[in-house]
Amino acid sequence: MKGPQVDQLVFECMFPKPKSTEPQNFQQLLQRNLVPEVRLETQAFYGHLSSQEAKYPGLDYSYQPHRVRLSRYTWHRRLFRAFDNLGLTKSEIASLTKWEGTRWAKERFEREQGIVIRDTTSDGIEDWVPPELRIPLAPHAQRADIEEMEDIQGDGETEENDNENDMEEDGEESDAEITSVGVELNERLRAAVAQREAGNTTIPIDEEWEQWLKDAVEAGSLPYLPSDLSPNANIPGTRPA
Repeated sequence: MKGPQVDQLVFECMFPKPKSTEPQNFQQLLQRNLVPEVRLETQAFYGHLSSQEAKYPGLDYSYQPHRVRLSRYTWHRRLFRAFDNLGLTKSEIASLTKWEGTRWAKERFEREQGIVIRDTTSDGIEDWVPPELRIPLAPHAQRADIEEMEDIQGDGETEENDNENDMEEDGEESDAEITSVGVELNERLRAAVAQREAGNTTIPIDEEWEQWLKDAVEAGSLPYLPSDLSPNANIPGTRPA
């Protein structure tokens, strides 16, 4: 006499007394809950469903890393709890898990198409080597690497400091140049104004300044110059334009 099927045992363990809103058998549970969760996990893991590997991820419900991934989803978490409570063997689990995304689906596709879908999950990850079998890095090589990094860092700091010093010196020179020119011009203008106030109205204010003002106006550098400051204005004591 045959005992209950594995899917029936699992369903009864998950739903001792199913409500009207819950699946009424394992097939309904599979279509409504388990397969959609498989698709969600595949999309989250691969980022797409376009490659053969994403279409046939080969999820093994007895393989712990795959169980950890699928256990993020409610119905798979309850499914694995039922597996453990029933004490199902790997063979019994394999005989039950024959749906989209499982190891069974991948192996059937490979067999029918005569191909092997390469698993790219571990690409870029080096093979594990026990610590006692690892080849240690030579001490002098480690020192050379450290010294090289220190030299690079030191050169970068020196160059940065030199640039800052150059900028400070340039700023100081520019400020000094502007200050010296302004002081000299101011002194000449003050002296000319003092002589004009003393009665010598024929003395020009400052020939260099007048020439600069005339050139600036003609070049259009001072478009909003007031009429009384124009080189052509009739100012007593200035040179004719």
